[in-house]
Amino acid sequence: MASLEVDEVARRIVHHFQTRPFPLRSALNNNQVAFQLTAAHGDINMRMLVNVILLLLLATPAFSQVHTGQAKDDKTTAEIQKLFGDLNDAIVKKDRARLEKLLADEFQYIRPSGAVANKTTQISGILANDPMSSAPIPAPAADNLMLFGDVVVVRNTVRGSVITTIIVKRNAQWQLLQAQSTRLAAERNPVNLDPKLLDAFLGKYQFGPNAIASVTREGDSLRWRGGNRMPVTLVPLSATHFFAKETETEMMFIKDEKDQVTDVVLRVGSCQDSKAKKIE
Repeated sequence: MASLEVDEVARRIVHHFQTRPFPLRSALNNNQVAFQLTAAHGDINMRMLVNVILLLLLATPAFSQVHTGQAKDDKTTAEIQKLFGDLNDAIVKKDRARLEKLLADEFQYIRPSGAVANKTTQISGILANDPMSSAPIPAPAADNLMLFGDVVVVRNTVRGSVITTIIVKRNAQWQLLQAQSTRLAAERNPVNLDPKLLDAFLGKYQFGPNAIASVTREGDSLRWRGGNRMPVTLVPLSATHFFAKETETEMMFIKDEKDQVTDVVLRVGSCQDSKAKKIE
């Protein structure tokens, strides 16, 4: 390869890395002349040119920061996975002292039902073999970890629920701060109802004093309005079971032996049911 061609290779390499992040670009600008002088000697110094470039890359802050950050992330991941291993071991052995260290004083676990367990309640449940508290917790995969310095967020999907865990580092010790388990919504399969059947649901439903919802009709659709809230469209899942198209709310209408609608059960999310009586 002629020296002119070698010089062109060097020029292209320099131009490529000059478009990288600022610290790397500055370092290359400062050493561009040295690259070109090295390349000018021809084929013999081609390997020297490549070595100089590699050494320069290793010496730049941008390059070293990436590798240092990766090593730190790997270390944190290993520490978090060990934390879960230690927690499961403490659960199996009913080791109160270790559980006290692994759970932060502010710890709380929000269950799918909406019930909240604090640190004392959670540890008591583990020691009493409560199924909701003493079940083993799978160690999270590295891809499920989100690292934010001394805070780690873990997201896992287990048996139809998403479990979000927040872990904090205090005094060089990782601790579980909060866990929340949320059931995933079941797949909904709407059905087609004969429009003639919709009129049976029209009217007003009373949940309590001054708490009245109404069902009206727009074309071949039912509309539900709770108090002064915005109305929502009801989509049928069966002859008496509907869900609100715009929200996660479900309505289960109850009929008597004469096939007349008498009540409705309003379900919000997966754990809160409210019953209302049809008054009109």
